[in-house]
Amino acid sequence: MPPITPQRVAAAFRALGSLLPRRAGGRRDASRLLRPWRADSDRGYPTIGLTPARLLAYLQAADAGSPQVQFELFAEMLQKWPRLAAVENTRRLALTGLDWEILPGATETDDPVRGEVAGQAADFCRQTLAALDGLRDVLAHLAGAIGYGLAVAELVWEDGRLVDIVPAPHSRIIGDPHEPWRLRILTEEEPALGIPIDEQPHKWIVHRPQATPGRHFDGGLLRASVLLFLAQNLSFKDWLIYSQIAGMPVRVAQFEPGTPEADRQQLLNMLSALGTDAVAVFSKNVDLRFVEATHSGERPFQPLQEYCNTEITILWLGQHLTTDLRNSGSRAAAEIHDRVREDLLVDDIADEGQTIRRDVLTPLVQARFGDAVPVPQFRRSLVQSVDTKVLADTLAVAVNELGLAVPRRWVHRALGIPEPRVDEAVLSGRSKAWAGRTGNARRSQNRLRPRRRRT
Repeated sequence: MPPITPQRVAAAFRALGSLLPRRAGGRRDASRLLRPWRADSDRGYPTIGLTPARLLAYLQAADAGSPQVQFELFAEMLQKWPRLAAVENTRRLALTGLDWEILPGATETDDPVRGEVAGQAADFCRQTLAALDGLRDVLAHLAGAIGYGLAVAELVWEDGRLVDIVPAPHSRIIGDPHEPWRLRILTEEEPALGIPIDEQPHKWIVHRPQATPGRHFDGGLLRASVLLFLAQNLSFKDWLIYSQIAGMPVRVAQFEPGTPEADRQQLLNMLSALGTDAVAVFSKNVDLRFVEATHSGERPFQPLQEYCNTEITILWLGQHLTTDLRNSGSRAAAEIHDRVREDLLVDDIADEGQTIRRDVLTPLVQARFGDAVPVPQFRRSLVQSVDTKVLADTLAVAVNELGLAVPRRWVHRALGIPEPRVDEAVLSGRSKAWAGRTGNARRSQNRLRPRRRRT
C-alpha cells in the first residue's frame, strides 16, 4: 500500500469535488477576478406579491449593504412596465448612440513639446480603447447606472497593458457592513464577503452619475421609479380583476331557511360556474335572479395608469410631450420640451466622461507616459443630433467669412460623408476653401465631370 501523503489526500478531495482551493496555475488569466458563476443567473422575482411593507424592507436591506434584491427589483420592473422600459432605453441610448472621441488634455503653458506629448497620449488611449472588443458593452453597462445608481467594471491588465474590460453584474456588488462607505465585489475567492474596491487602485471602474457622499445604493432614478411602479402595478392588477366582471350581471340565488351548509356551498359553486361556463343546473326550489350591472363610462383605474406613465416619463426625460402628444400640446411645445431632454443628455455625457477619464485614461497614461503628462478627455460627439443642413450653413460662414480652421476629419464625420481614398474619384464643387487648408484635397486629380453625349 503506498504511503498516505498530504499531496495524495488533497488530490483525492479535489477529485471528489470538495471546496478546497485550486492551484493558481490552473487559472487562464490570473489578472482577471470576475468570472461567470452559477449565482449570476439566479433570479428572485421580488415583484411577486410586492406590497409597501416588502418594498420598504428591500430598500432598508440595500441601505444596510445588501442591494441585490433592490437591483433585481429594478431589472424586473423594466420587464413588467413597458413605459419604464421605453423611457429608460430612450435616456440610455441617447448617450450610448453617440460616437466617442478622446481629446488631448489641456496644458498649462504653450510649450509645443508638452502639447505634442499630450497628443501622443490621446492617440495611445484612443488606439487602446478602440482595440477592446467589449468596449461597447461596457459603455452600455455604465450607462445603466442612470437607473441603478451605480455600475462597476473590472480593468484587466497584462504586462502593464489594458487588454480587456469586464462588466461586473449588479448581483456582485455589496457594501461593507462595518464601513458603509466602502464597496465590495464578490469574487470566486471571496464569494461571501467580497474584496474591497479601494484596496486595488486602477483595477475598477466605478460609475456613480448622482453620487451621494457615504451612500452608494440610493442614487440614480431607481428609488423614485419604484414608488410609481408600486402604484402602477397594484392598480393594474385591480384593473384586470375588474375587467373580468365589468358589465356582467350579478347572480343572486335564494334558498329556504334551514338549508344545510353543504347545499349552500354547492349552490355557491353553481353560481360561480354560471359566470364562467354560462351553464348550471338548479333545482326548481331555487329562486335565481340576474341583476344587470349599470353601464358607466368611467374607468376608475385608467386615470391612475396615465398618471404613473406621465410621471415616470417626466422623471426620466424631464418632460412628457415628446412621448404623450395627445389632444393637448403642439409641435412647438414638444420641441421646447425636447431641449430639456438634451440638457439631461449633456449632463450624462459629462458624468460618463469624468468617470472614464478618472478610472481608465488616467492609469493608461500613467503606465505609459508617467505622471507629468496631462490626461486626455473622453467625450461624446453631439454633432449627430444637429441638422446637417444647418451645420453645413454654419461651416460655410465659419470657413469662408470668419476664416476659422476646421478639421477636415471632423467635418466628414459630422456630415456623415466618408473620407475619400487616395486614388478614388471625388466630386469637386465651386468652393476651394478646403483645398487651401489641407493638402489632402489636392491629392486626387480624378474628378467626375458630366460627359457630352455623342450624336
